[in-house]
Amino acid sequence: MTQFIQTQIAVIGAGIGGCIAALALSRHFDVVLIDQHTECPARIGECLPPAAGRILRELGLLEAFTRHQALHLPCHGIRSHWGSDACVMNDNLRNPDGPGWQLDRAGFENWLRQHVMASNVRCLWPARPVAVQQGRDGWLLQLHGETAESRSAVPCHFVIDASGRRSFFAAMLGIRRLALDKQVAIWASLACECDDRMATLSACEYGWWYSARLPGQRRVLALQTDADLLRHGLHLDDKRFFQMARTQKDIAGLLAASPAPQKQWQLHGKTSANTTRLKQVAGFRWAAIGDAACSFNPLSSQGMFNAMATAMQLAEQLVDTGLNHPEALTALSHTHSAQITSVWQRYLEHHRHYYLQEQRWPGMPYWQRRHHLQPLGI
Repeated sequence: MTQFIQTQIAVIGAGIGGCIAALALSRHFDVVLIDQHTECPARIGECLPPAAGRILRELGLLEAFTRHQALHLPCHGIRSHWGSDACVMNDNLRNPDGPGWQLDRAGFENWLRQHVMASNVRCLWPARPVAVQQGRDGWLLQLHGETAESRSAVPCHFVIDASGRRSFFAAMLGIRRLALDKQVAIWASLACECDDRMATLSACEYGWWYSARLPGQRRVLALQTDADLLRHGLHLDDKRFFQMARTQKDIAGLLAASPAPQKQWQLHGKTSANTTRLKQVAGFRWAAIGDAACSFNPLSSQGMFNAMATAMQLAEQLVDTGLNHPEALTALSHTHSAQITSVWQRYLEHHRHYYLQEQRWPGMPYWQRRHHLQPLGI
């Protein structure tokens, strides 16, 4: 039998953007949060920019977050080997918002989920949308749970697509996702006892490496390159992956400073790390936020903050507009689309600027592609 769960706003995706949107909206609307996973799967540890603290403070979460030492370490900045053999230090010492945080990413997302569950939000997981039907004043979402017999129908007045690069809701509407490149990340973690709080970025002829200290005496190590440039099976071969890492002087030094037996290495595989955007990011009583709207190259360090900022921005607009005025909701759709386009254009400008700074391997495919990028046809 199908269970009917009526709500005002359905949020698809319980990642950072989805949780932030649900928390902000739950003060004003009946909200359902949907995700295909019962908890956040393993993710690359990332730096949460200092400005994200403003959003956590607005939601009343900053104090609890800063006390939760298992989730984060202070991020003092980044040590960059980009554009030349010289090392450039970009620190956060003078940032008025503080140093930022190096996250246990999955731990942070699960912590946000706990706060959502403690608020006035109904959480449906594991559940995934399989069909959608438009009505006069909203949508009917059809969901499947762990089994085909576990089904739900969610009538709602507004849908927020926060489902990341897969953009489940937009895909069900037949909206195309456009990709600027084919970049992927292969990532691993290893035991680490050194207290180096600077992240490291190091360019090489086939892409770039990233490493940073994580909470819990761990270090993340990631290679960013294009999918078609990968050595076959590299994402499954931890020995070969770490051998490649040691050929990079800057990364080899970090690994030497954090010696760990091979049994303490964990190769997590590969994940998408490319620049993409939905051809349409909002429409009749729906809008996409975060990576579902547009996903950034990790070089920008803005993916998580963009998810949080677009979630808060859309939530504020929905509170101001309400759900009962079709003309106002149409205007909201146009405003949201224009704001995402503005963010996207600024991101592309910065993307081009930073990649053009690296000219040491102009004949290598990875760098050729980024020095001659063609804009997406949006």
